Amino acid sequence: MEIVDVGFFEYNTDGELLYGNEAFHKLSGHPKVGIVGYTWLDCVYEEDKEDLLQRWIALSNGKPSTFEMRWKGPADALSASKTSAPADDADAQWVLAACLPILGRDGETLRVSGCLTDIAAQKRSESDALKRAEALERAHISERRFTRLADNANVGIFIANLEKKIVYCNSEWFTITGHPVVDFADVSWAGHLLAEDMVTVAENWNQMIDTKQPQNYQLRWYKPWLDAQGARGTPHTWTMCSVYPESNKDGDIISAAGFITDISHLIWAESAQKQRTDEAVEAKRQQENFIDMTCHEIRNPLGAVMHCADLIESTASEIAELLKDTLPSLPSEKRSRYESLSKSSAEAVDTIVSCSTHQKRIMDDILTLSKLDSKLLTIVPSLSKVDDILKIAEKMFEVDARKVDITLQVRRERIDGEPKVDWVMLDGGRLMQVLINLLTNALKFTQKEARKVVTVSMRVSQAKLSEQDLGVELVPVSTVRDRQLVKSHTAEEVYLYFKVVDSGCGFDNEQKLAIFERFAQASPRTHSSYGGSGLGLHITRELIEMQGGEIGVSSQPGEGSTFAFYITAPIASAPEVKSTDTKSLAAATPANTSETMASYTILVVEDNLVNQKVMQRQLVKMGHKIYVASNGIEALAFLATTSCWKDNADSPIQLSVITMDIEMPIMDGVTCTREIRAAEAIGDIVRHVPIIAVSANARHEQINFAIECGMDDAISKPFRITELIPKIERLSRVRAIEPM
Repeated sequence: MEIVDVGFFEYNTDGELLYGNEAFHKLSGHPKVGIVGYTWLDCVYEEDKEDLLQRWIALSNGKPSTFEMRWKGPADALSASKTSAPADDADAQWVLAACLPILGRDGETLRVSGCLTDIAAQKRSESDALKRAEALERAHISERRFTRLADNANVGIFIANLEKKIVYCNSEWFTITGHPVVDFADVSWAGHLLAEDMVTVAENWNQMIDTKQPQNYQLRWYKPWLDAQGARGTPHTWTMCSVYPESNKDGDIISAAGFITDISHLIWAESAQKQRTDEAVEAKRQQENFIDMTCHEIRNPLGAVMHCADLIESTASEIAELLKDTLPSLPSEKRSRYESLSKSSAEAVDTIVSCSTHQKRIMDDILTLSKLDSKLLTIVPSLSKVDDILKIAEKMFEVDARKVDITLQVRRERIDGEPKVDWVMLDGGRLMQVLINLLTNALKFTQKEARKVVTVSMRVSQAKLSEQDLGVELVPVSTVRDRQLVKSHTAEEVYLYFKVVDSGCGFDNEQKLAIFERFAQASPRTHSSYGGSGLGLHITRELIEMQGGEIGVSSQPGEGSTFAFYITAPIASAPEVKSTDTKSLAAATPANTSETMASYTILVVEDNLVNQKVMQRQLVKMGHKIYVASNGIEALAFLATTSCWKDNADSPIQLSVITMDIEMPIMDGVTCTREIRAAEAIGDIVRHVPIIAVSANARHEQINFAIECGMDDAISKPFRITELIPKIERLSRVRAIEPM
């Protein structure tokens, strides 16, 4: 009995083991050493006990039974914590138990004996077969799920072999590509793809094979794309193709899977967006062209108006000079009449000049606003002397202030410990534009008050001052701007503070919020009483912020206003001036007195006959010799008669400078200037001829373009002759010290 593999056993009716051979102990895990109270129930799993107890009751009632059961096994039979079966049922010790009750004479059960046969191997086979069947079912379920997913997907899914032959594709693939629905073996996708995109397919396919990495690329199909309304959107269907390599266990690519996504609506949207952008850019360009043309057409006659006003003023002065000896002998009535006419004429001239200047500033504001809207306005720092800033502002406004009896006070505040700064890098033109706007407002709102005082002050500081120090409430910065700091020799920055205080009408706190907005003024009454476009302070704020600063204001009705602002500027070293150049320049500069006025020979190239005639009269009256030309061709022809032309040194025409209108018929000023510079380069013109660009287009880029094309300086219409003469004098002096 001990050498067989079948386990034999015998239990009493209490379930205690009476006998078990070696095979029984091996299969059941029942301890060989008797343990008081230890029964077969201790050797089975908790979840099997209920069923086994029913079978034990049947055996106790004398009914034999054969059944399959599980034992814990030798390793777990004595473990109290091992109560449940292992996760894998095949890992338990399965046996076939044949049990027979041993009955007494009266039929009662005395013992239960039987045998156990090991069936663990069969159970494992059954388990493996069941697992395979379950795995196969899961695969079928997954395949059905993938098929449903692919059939309902809104992207085209495909699988292709290494010859790019489609072996599977879903219904959406046919819909997107426009390929007729056929069996997979009959799919011929190449005929539905644009021929030039076949190169893209080949390149990306080879890239996928070489790198074994997914590839993404765009493809176009011959099928037209229709929008949601059924209208034709694009001539082709655009798709994004994503293809992935599929490899075997050895890592070799055996096929490729991928999907195509219809992106025609994105391509259409991009095209529509580009079209709208192009239209917006074109509209902006046309708007700027319209602004330029309008300003050009206004500036041309406005220039003539200002020249005529200057001519009237100078003529009136000459008449007064001629009559100064005669007036005392006239009757008092006629003398009073003359003085009244002279005064009214002078007032009329002042009004013309004032209105023209105001009109010019409005046009300048419109141009600046146009550049701000287009984000084309840039700050171009240059070397500037600090003390010259206030001097220039004072010189510009002292006459206007005197005409309306306003006391203009200009001073630089110096505080103990303030750094000594003489030169900085800043955009003087933009800074002066800010000061002009603030001073123009100060004079405008003060001229009708009983007390007429306007004060302009400047202070340099290395520290940023507070609102309390400035005495104003700073306006929050409107936009975060990138500032390109210009590095000077020291790279150290300082704060330049400016304050404009007037004794004008002032305004309340509510009006403070509006004055820096576009086209806004303190109140509707402001425009009717004082005029203006409502752009000045808005542009002022923008220009200040672009220079790294802020502006603030403090005001009370009837007590005047205080505007304070600051900008940042790097400290710079003074420019180097050679002593020899200084002596030469001084020697070439005549004394600028009323007794000695330099006389220049000037060629005025201007197509507007009114401007041409008025400029000629004014310059001739000032003692200059004037020649005129209506276009570039006439100007070049005239140059050939002057002493600056080769082999023409004996010509009586010693040309000093040319004022060149930029926009002219036949040949414009830029082309003419290029011709002149080219003639200088080849020696047809024997010396440098100074040229001043005159244009009604006041944009900085247009003026800079003229300078780049060879002009020496520029002035924008409308201008006064007194603004032109200093430029002529400077260029003539420079020419005088140049070597011939």
